[in-house]
Amino acid sequence: MRTIGILEDDSKLGSELKLFLETNGYVGRFISPSEYSNMDEEGLISLLLGENLNLLLLDVGLPGFNGLHICKAFRAKSQVPIIMITSDNSELTELLSITNGADDFIPKPFNTQILLARIGRILDRVYNETKSTDEVLIKTESGAEFSVEFLRGRLLGPEGEIDLSKNEIQILKVLTRRKGEVVSRNEIIEALWDNQAFVDDNTLTVNMTRIKSKLEKIGIKDAIETRRGMGYMLS
Repeated sequence: MRTIGILEDDSKLGSELKLFLETNGYVGRFISPSEYSNMDEEGLISLLLGENLNLLLLDVGLPGFNGLHICKAFRAKSQVPIIMITSDNSELTELLSITNGADDFIPKPFNTQILLARIGRILDRVYNETKSTDEVLIKTESGAEFSVEFLRGRLLGPEGEIDLSKNEIQILKVLTRRKGEVVSRNEIIEALWDNQAFVDDNTLTVNMTRIKSKLEKIGIKDAIETRRGMGYMLS
């Protein structure tokens, strides 16, 4: 069963949502304010990443935190879909939710059946698109192996695992689909723009350097070749 995380400041509503989701075939994980009251933003993001969620219901107004900031920070490290829930139903809050990485926005009070329908629609879209390519195992020319978990945004290798940013995930999607081929810088930049990641040539260079560094940290060296004047190749 798929796990739905609930990050909501109202404990009564959070518990009710958990019960409602479990009644409808999901695992509900209500993360109560007491669990993160002594954490900073980084600690809360680490808590969320460790929950292995399939979708997150995120309140804009959290005690001690700005839900929009949490949305942006979580999205930078995970592709798990996010639905923002809030009593502020202004167009500005909806716009900020989407621009900070949310997949949907639903104002309080909401009809639980509509919420359920939106959860189902997003999960069907995300998992139907990614179920065949969510995790890709790569064997390099040197014989080393590593895998990329696109949905959870992680690299796993012989010496551990490490989180990926949204841009790094998109770059690796392009390179893994074209393994053994040289992919031009322009092709990668266009793919990032198609996914609303507006990068330039310098930003791509920085992202490629970070990906190579992360691969080395998990024990994978020289997996990505830089072909001067041509582009990059996952070998």
